[in-house]
Amino acid sequence: MIRNNKRMMDIICLGEALVDFFAVKSGISLSEVGEFRKVPGGAPANVAVGASKMGMKTAFIGRVGDDEFGYFLKNTLVENNVDVSQMQFDSKFRTGLAFIALPTPNTHEFLFYRNPSADMMIDSKEFDEDFIKNTKIFHFCSVTLSSKTSRSSNYHAADIAKSNNIIISYDPNLRLDLWQSVKEAKIRVKEAVPLADVIKVNNEELTFITGEKDLKKGAEILLSMGPKLCIITLGPDGCFYSTGKYSGFINAFKVKTVDATGCGDSFVSGVLAGLVENDFDELISSQKKITSVLKFASAAAAITSTKKGVIPALPLKNEIREFISKV
Repeated sequence: MIRNNKRMMDIICLGEALVDFFAVKSGISLSEVGEFRKVPGGAPANVAVGASKMGMKTAFIGRVGDDEFGYFLKNTLVENNVDVSQMQFDSKFRTGLAFIALPTPNTHEFLFYRNPSADMMIDSKEFDEDFIKNTKIFHFCSVTLSSKTSRSSNYHAADIAKSNNIIISYDPNLRLDLWQSVKEAKIRVKEAVPLADVIKVNNEELTFITGEKDLKKGAEILLSMGPKLCIITLGPDGCFYSTGKYSGFINAFKVKTVDATGCGDSFVSGVLAGLVENDFDELISSQKKITSVLKFASAAAAITSTKKGVIPALPLKNEIREFISKV
């Protein structure tokens, strides 16, 4: 296959870009918050920025409102060197909002305003299919699977990637509040697993999808569905990985956590950067290479946890390397 190198991306992230309103004061619930601060958010957008900061050539495909918040998100991505040529702007539906409180540094309360919002209306008719074909990795989450329109568009983009031998990464990033029912969420989140070459879940998502609390058994179930690499994040307890051939734990770096928001997105950015820098088949056949990539991703997450916000807290590649060298 001949590709246009001028437009070649390392990573394309498809999904939601939202405006997050974070509680200014930590340690209280949403009902007690008196003041919020506006920050850009949405897991796929965060991952695109995180990987860009690590030196990757990234793009974001998503739909926002043709409004002030939508252009705020676009400008933020541009400022962080993310390609926004495939962003869609909706004149009918507004940019989605999320209000977030941090009762503790490692717990969050979310209240979403997106009923519906523009991100639920991603339109595959507006896709530049050649653009999607010209990437090394295609990454998506499950929020786009929660509405019929965005789900169809998500699957269309994934089919393009799959038919062009592009590595597909899937992070469910489960938000049950965005679904009509738990039953529907389980069906849709699970049916997307076979699309992925790499799947990243946390321990709660593992149980939700597989019914297993045992990490090794749960990973085996996910791998049997199609992925070649399964990663299970465990917050401050590190992560577990499995390829079927190899499995193991990576300890988390010990830091003083200020805000755990976005740590998962930072971790995924690090994983995707490692996938770009390594031949995928060689990576999954080498436990040494896998552990190196996951150590890098874990360091990225640790650094992110020491700062407030998400995008401002996402680290540069040299920061991560320096951090690892000092521990």
